[in-house]
Amino acid sequence: MAISITKAGPSGLGAIVEGLDSEALATDDEELLRRLYAESPVLCLRGQALSPDAFMRLARVFGAIQVQLLREFRDAAHPEISYIENTQRDTRGDGKRIVFGEHWHTDDSYMAKPCSTTLLYADVIPPVGGDTLFANMYRAYEALPDAMKARLHAMRAVHAYQSRRNVNPVPTRTEDEERESPKVSHPLVRTHSVTGRQALYLNLNRIDSVEGLPLKDGDALIDELFAHSIQPTFVHAHKWRLHDVVVWDNRCTMHKASADYGDHRRRMMRILIEGSAPA
Repeated sequence: MAISITKAGPSGLGAIVEGLDSEALATDDEELLRRLYAESPVLCLRGQALSPDAFMRLARVFGAIQVQLLREFRDAAHPEISYIENTQRDTRGDGKRIVFGEHWHTDDSYMAKPCSTTLLYADVIPPVGGDTLFANMYRAYEALPDAMKARLHAMRAVHAYQSRRNVNPVPTRTEDEERESPKVSHPLVRTHSVTGRQALYLNLNRIDSVEGLPLKDGDALIDELFAHSIQPTFVHAHKWRLHDVVVWDNRCTMHKASADYGDHRRRMMRILIEGSAPA
């Protein structure tokens, strides 16, 4: 079957690849995926039916795999892989169900070197709902007034695993995990380490404060930037099919999961790719 590529979403944010056999990738296939990913930072590979080992081989096309923070959700035989499932609970905390990614965020921003890339594999999907929404933070930055761009370039935000602004519960960390994820400072505008383009760098659930601003003023600025960034012209909704692999670039996108499928099961395998400190 020949490989076909279809653009998806506004402003070239997404691309859908069909006909690719990720278990038998040639060098040309790997180069194609990396080129597409630089052009379209939300990449969907349809029909991949992968084992954990095959998923890891595919992930390495995009860089070195990063072991994820929360040990509880790692695959026992493959600690580089974690599972995201709507039955998971905060077993170290209040025992309530955890809904991962329900609000706009970028993965791993509470780390000094956040992951560059996330790969999510659809192992079990609900019959309806469960879309993942993506915002193009290149375009959001480029659409800002020049005066706002100039203001933001000198500004940084404090990101925290358990931030003052958390809008949905997060799993309780172990003591080791707390030591591995202290508060960090990142710029509000980051320059992509590969493309050289600039993008807003925001995380609704992890930004704790804006450096140099009173909390009220910092909150107002972050809320303004979020409202700007999730305008429909910047947003693409991915409708999952079984065995999709979606690869996205955390350096220039935000995303959120739609928790609109009731008690139907949804289970994803996740891999993170190593990144560098935002600059």
